[in-house]
Amino acid sequence: MKIQKIEPPRFPVDLREETFELIEDEAFYENCLFKNCTLTGRDLEKVCFQSVQFVNVTFSDCHFHQLELLDVEFIKCNLSNTEMIGGILHRCAFLDSKIVGVNFAESSILDTTFKDCQANYSSFSYASLKRVSFTDMPLIESDFFNIKWLHLTFNACDLTGVNLMQTNLKGLNLSTSSFEKINLSIELLRGCMINPEQSIVIAGALGCIVE
Repeated sequence: MKIQKIEPPRFPVDLREETFELIEDEAFYENCLFKNCTLTGRDLEKVCFQSVQFVNVTFSDCHFHQLELLDVEFIKCNLSNTEMIGGILHRCAFLDSKIVGVNFAESSILDTTFKDCQANYSSFSYASLKRVSFTDMPLIESDFFNIKWLHLTFNACDLTGVNLMQTNLKGLNLSTSSFEKINLSIELLRGCMINPEQSIVIAGALGCIVE
């Protein structure tokens, strides 16, 4: 299957600088830039960011319900342990950011790039991922349980301990990434592309002895 090109976020030429001072449920932010600021301890519903850039922004102990991110870019941000369950992400990019433990479960993620991020222990369980790429980053012990995907790529990622149980792996290419252990459903493994070293790890998980 030929991987389709991911559409990048779209921004106007000029973005006005904004802060979180007035953020509340159902807030809508468009064509703006958040830079060098922090959002702490907020539980928010139906917030929408459209054509927004976040640069060196920290989200601490934040819980977003029905979050919408449309044409959004995170650069050198810290979103660790942020909750985004059931969110919508369309044309987004996470670049050189910390997303350790972020919960994207049950989200719809389309045309989104994750590159050079720290993403250990993140969760994408039950999410829908279409034209999504993870590049040059650790995803140790992250959860991709029962995801639905199309044109998903892992490029040079550390997938040690990743959970892919109940996920159909037919057509998924893991060969450029690495893992010392991995959790997957054997009956859904057929058609997954792996390298020789990875085949030894998977064989060991099945109880086989490779001599």
